[in-house]
Amino acid sequence: MRCGALLLVLAAMLAGCGTDRIDPPGDEDAGLAEAPVADDSLTTWARRAREGWAAGDTTRTSDAAALARQAFAGVWADLQAADDSDEVRDAEHLPTRSEAGLPTVEAVREKLAGLGLTADIVVADGPSSLWQVVLRDPTGSARAATEFWAWPDPEAPLGPPVLQPVPANAPARARYGPEAVGALTTFKRSDGTGLASAWTRPRGHVGLEVALLKRPAKGGREATWRVDSTRLLPISADSVAFVAAATGLPALVVHGAGARDRLFDECPTCPHLDRQQRYTFEGAAWTLREERTAPTPYAAVVAFMNALREGGPDAALPYAAGPDVLEQVRELGLERGPITPLRAAPGTLATDRTQRYRRGGSGGSDGLEVTLAPQGERWVVSDLRPTRLVIE
Repeated sequence: MRCGALLLVLAAMLAGCGTDRIDPPGDEDAGLAEAPVADDSLTTWARRAREGWAAGDTTRTSDAAALARQAFAGVWADLQAADDSDEVRDAEHLPTRSEAGLPTVEAVREKLAGLGLTADIVVADGPSSLWQVVLRDPTGSARAATEFWAWPDPEAPLGPPVLQPVPANAPARARYGPEAVGALTTFKRSDGTGLASAWTRPRGHVGLEVALLKRPAKGGREATWRVDSTRLLPISADSVAFVAAATGLPALVVHGAGARDRLFDECPTCPHLDRQQRYTFEGAAWTLREERTAPTPYAAVVAFMNALREGGPDAALPYAAGPDVLEQVRELGLERGPITPLRAAPGTLATDRTQRYRRGGSGGSDGLEVTLAPQGERWVVSDLRPTRLVIE
């Protein structure tokens, strides 16, 4: 279908909309779906969106976001209604529709790029189709963007999608920067469809934002997503995934450093634990049900120091090569672990057999040198001694 025919379809859905009219954008926190806006062309929508963002005025910025979303809806509908002859799969063209009937992410991105807009798109796993989209002007400021969900209109599956701006109390990908990591999955509920969403900044200390949402089975395009629960888990993650359960809510699987350790100053370049954790949502909270930590020398140091803090030298013996190490602990005054957090010397890796740490704060020169030895499939502390750290 050509662009002109597409616009006739959109105009028919909104009788009475003039060429220069911009419908007021919906309240982004209200969870209301947006209807397509009639305008001259996809090119005009995109141009006016970029101009509105560039103006910097609050009202024009809000209208610009609505126009950009309408350009997205028009691109989706245009590709959705493509003739079979348009669905080519050679080296020079992208397929316009996926096997499920939806336009492909690649085709949507390509067409939006031709309009001067870039789209970061995450497709949800699960039984129901849903995209989380960050649409922006690549030449504009960080505010020249809009984030929303898009899914097929249940009343007109081959027409424009239903769009809903991501509510303020739901995880937003744009909130965590261009390197954000996260996961999105839909699942079946007895009263409709569920959505699980999680986003964070990798290796950051901002926590992992996780939300559960629901959309009722009845209501057509007016049935939008509503937040049931939002939680900020105090953990660091490098990757996130939801795993479907036989019944009920999906489990959350997190790979990364996990919760911050109070005995170590975990700077961005410092060594980190490599954990895989599985959480389940029970009652009103996410509960850690399973955890596996990669057996690295750094992980052995962390376990040793935490055992000292919790139970003294005797509790740390399982993490030591022998009783002689515990005598070194007493000589160094570490019977209850470090008084202030240990900070790894620059260049220290989690896999180093000999690790050096600052004691007494990040600015001190007093250091601790820890040597590790392999014992079966794990590492144990074999030697502790004081050292001086000279940081140039």
